[in-house]
Parts: sequence; C-alpha cells; structure tokens
Amino acid sequence: MFRVAIYISLAVLLLVLNSTVAETAEQDTIQIRNPRSLSVDSLSAERIPVGIRADYKPCIARLPNGQLILIAFFAEGVPGEYAFIYRSDDGGKTWSERQALDLLGREPYFSLLSDGTLLVTTHLLTNARGNNDGYTQSYVHRSTDGGANWESTQIGWQDMPGAASKAWIHTGRNAVELADGSVIFGVSAKGGPDLIWKSKDRGKTWSKFACNFENLDTGELWWPFWAETFLWTTRSGELLGLWRVDQKIFPLPEADSSQETVDHYERLIVFRSKDGGKHWTKEPELGSYEGEMYPALLRLNDGRLLLTYTVRAAVKPNEGPLGVRAVLGSESETGFQFDFKHDIIMLDTKTPAGVHSGGGFGPTVQLDDGTLVTSYSYRGADKTHQVEVVRWQLP
Repeated sequence: MFRVAIYISLAVLLLVLNSTVAETAEQDTIQIRNPRSLSVDSLSAERIPVGIRADYKPCIARLPNGQLILIAFFAEGVPGEYAFIYRSDDGGKTWSERQALDLLGREPYFSLLSDGTLLVTTHLLTNARGNNDGYTQSYVHRSTDGGANWESTQIGWQDMPGAASKAWIHTGRNAVELADGSVIFGVSAKGGPDLIWKSKDRGKTWSKFACNFENLDTGELWWPFWAETFLWTTRSGELLGLWRVDQKIFPLPEADSSQETVDHYERLIVFRSKDGGKHWTKEPELGSYEGEMYPALLRLNDGRLLLTYTVRAAVKPNEGPLGVRAVLGSESETGFQFDFKHDIIMLDTKTPAGVHSGGGFGPTVQLDDGTLVTSYSYRGADKTHQVEVVRWQLP
C-alpha cells in the first residue's frame, strides 16, 4: 500500500478534451410508469448537459456549503482513463469549467462524510493508465477540502491477507459512516478473502477484518463479491448492502435468461449485518429484476426513501428504454421496502432502442427547497456517452 498526495490538474489533457457541450437547459417531463401512490403520470423536469461527449458514469454530491460537485471519467481519445470534476453553485442549473484530476482508476464514486471529507472509490483495469502491475486493483481517494486536493490509497493483492498473487481486487461502491464516527467499506479479492476496511480518522488510515456470508462460499464466484456493492446504515445501526450479482448464480424463480452471457443481465440482492460487517445474511428479494443495477439510496426531506438504479438490459416485456430510473420506498428502524411495479420514475430515457448497454449510475441529491438533482449518462444514437443532470421535484 502506498499513499501519494495529488495536487495538479492535467493541463495537457484539457487541450485534448475539446468539443465541450453547451450547458443549455432543456425543459422536459419525466414519465411515471404505472402510477399509483404518486397519482400523476408525469413530472416537470429541467435537463442540463454537463461536460463533453464520451464522459461516462457520473456521481454527484452536495458539499456542506451547498455547492454541488460532480465526478465522472473520460476514456476516449486519450491514452488511458481520466477522472474530472464539475461544480455548481446554483443547484445544478450551471456548471463550472472542467477540472481534470490525476486520480487513477475508473468509475469514481463519492462518499461524503459528516465533516465534509470526500472519499472516492475507483478500480484500475489491467491495461489502464498507471497500472504497471498486470492485474485489476482498486483505490480509495480522499479530500478534506471539497475536492481541491487529494491523497490516494492503493488497494492491491498485498493489502488483502490471504489473496492470491495479482488477484483481481475490487471495492464496494461507497463507504458509510457509523454511529461512533468510524467509516467502513467492503473489499474483495477474486477467490477471497472478503474484508471490511475500517477507519477511525475519516479515511486517513485503515484497519481491516474478515467478513463472511451465510450459505455462500465467495471463493467459488468468478468475481470479487464486494465489487460495486452499495452500503446503507439503518436507523437502528444495522448494515444493509445492495449487491450486484450474476443471475445464473442468484437466479430469480420467474426469470429465464440462461442464454445471456453479458454482465448487463445481472441483478440486485440484499444482505444484512447486525455486527458491524463481520457476518452477513441474505434478505428477502428486493423486488428489482434482471438487468437492473447501480443502486443509490437517498433519505428525502419528507422521510421517504428514493432508490435510483440503471436498467442496462430490457428483460421484462415492454421494459425499454434503457436508462436510469427511481422508485420511492418506506423506511423502518431496521430496513426499507420498495415497490418496483408501480410509480416507476423514468429519469433517463434518451438511449435509443437497439443501442447496447445504455448509461449508468444516477445518484441524487436534494436541495433545501426540495428540488432533486440526479446525475446520469446516456448512450446516444452514435453510441457515445453523454453526461447530464436533471432537476425535478416529487409531488
């Protein structure tokens, strides 16, 4: 493991990344599919393009000072993959110039701690920029000044006691803060082990301990089990995790996609831990279907929960188009419940029919006036990704 301080933007990269998209707001509507509790079939929305063509999989956060910050990555036309940041001081209506970051890894994802510390998880593919080790590894990047300066912790197979040499290492998507102020996230090596990384100093240093999953031998899985998992703390302090899993290993009884071989047909399941992450037991089905992944949860000001997710494969009849959606849920002291059959909020429907995969992510923040701002990327008719945010409100 090593830690490096990162303070520079890539000026040369900014010269390469041209053809900036004009940030012109588009007045639009969001369709509500199968409305019931919402009692409306559409919502007013305002869409604002952010960035340039080929930007992909954005994540958004709201800093303690109210500023919105958006991070994503670019992987076309330059040697390697680069993360970048945009900022908004008016609730997502307009965005700053692009700030390129020298953070290694792809699919950067924010975790915002209560003191304003930003953590970003990434994974670094075998042939990616900065990878001279010959295997996929992960990073957790940390900023204490709102994303102006960063320090990075590499997570390689040597940092996972018991892992095979150059084993594929992947983290969960986010970190969560516990009641005692400590911070945890999950890390797995392909074939094991599965560990919880824990910090008592807001991500500056990390300890680790093993975790296990009831009735599941993760060493037999083809992927690191913690990969892309979204963690959530219940009101009672228990942990829930939304796992993206292979539908062939965790099948739905009513589904039959045995011929599908790409990961766009994976789905979500939930595990629970009552002891801080050491032991996990599988929960009842969440209600989502195959092809639905990239979850994010938000507690709304009115007490409801918002779950956003991405449809990457249209498996259900009349499921399309691909893109980011949301459902509302209720929260108890120990968990949550969502209805994936009614009040489906179609946040992003721009990927044309017949275009492979669609977009990604879709986390949401809420402003003081109740406005919701969701970031996402869609794939256009030219098969190139584009990042947008949509501003909208719930009734």
